[in-house]
Amino acid sequence: MTTFSKINFKTLNYNSFRPHYPSSFYKVLVEYVTKGDSAKIPLDKAIDLGCGTGVATYPLLNTTKEVFGLDLSPSMIKTADSLIDSRCKELGIEDHPRIKFRAGAVEDFLYTESGGAREIPDESVDLITAAQCIHWFKDYDAYFKNCYKLLKKGGTLSYFFYIDPVIIDFRVENGKSITKDEKLEILKRSKELYHNFVYNDPSSMGPHWENPGRNILKDYCEEVNKSIPTELYDDVKINTFIPDFETGKTVPNDEVDLDLKKMDIPLSGFVDYLTTYSAYHTFKDTTGDPTNILETYVSNLEKEFGWDRNTTKIDLVWNTGYTFMTKK
Repeated sequence: MTTFSKINFKTLNYNSFRPHYPSSFYKVLVEYVTKGDSAKIPLDKAIDLGCGTGVATYPLLNTTKEVFGLDLSPSMIKTADSLIDSRCKELGIEDHPRIKFRAGAVEDFLYTESGGAREIPDESVDLITAAQCIHWFKDYDAYFKNCYKLLKKGGTLSYFFYIDPVIIDFRVENGKSITKDEKLEILKRSKELYHNFVYNDPSSMGPHWENPGRNILKDYCEEVNKSIPTELYDDVKINTFIPDFETGKTVPNDEVDLDLKKMDIPLSGFVDYLTTYSAYHTFKDTTGDPTNILETYVSNLEKEFGWDRNTTKIDLVWNTGYTFMTKK
């Protein structure tokens, strides 16, 4: 979390190289929020906590009159503000004042002492989202209780996330013909090399992740889900998607899953994504990256599999999950 708050963090790279949530997922969310009653759209107000550059915030304008994004990082908020014109144009929205961003800690925004004034009044919000950030929140009991105060009766609290992309297919220009089983073994091996590079090798990113946040995310936010107060929320919906080579279920069902993928991209695009990892930036700040670990990693992929960073095309699918709940 602290890495993303640094002034020199390249937020435009983050916005460009990170996957964007597809419209299919917002349909899943809206179906839950409305319980199938389309007359409930548009909602009055939504809050996106930990909004970053607004990746998950802007699409809320399609179903909500007023959207408010909050993030700890001033540089992220600066980028989010700079994208207002282009993102609203993409969405066909002319009324820019409907969306606002502010820099600030979630804790300061949500947690007020008894009787303290909130920036947004209690019981005035239809939907609260937290995309790719719930694992950084420090006090889940307080988080759930304070979101409860902000939400209208029947309002929705949701958080969703992605973790560790998986290469599920590849195409090598002028490569030799390989069997289905041979390709499967390469894909399994590429997954092993990724986890070694990102987590297991002590000379690489592994020791530089900020915890407990990363471990919470790696466990598909089970710790967060266990903290949901059943006396405050009901109709809890929890879903995860994990690509599985053994069963062949490697592509999400976009009617129910958070379907995050980048198809037919050059191998170099995968490396661009890895540059957005907080552990990579911490590693560089700590060690100076004397051996260029990203170059070593992609060179290993090229050498072992006969891939080329510029001409080999890959299909990436992310492990994902989401939790929705309704205020009683």
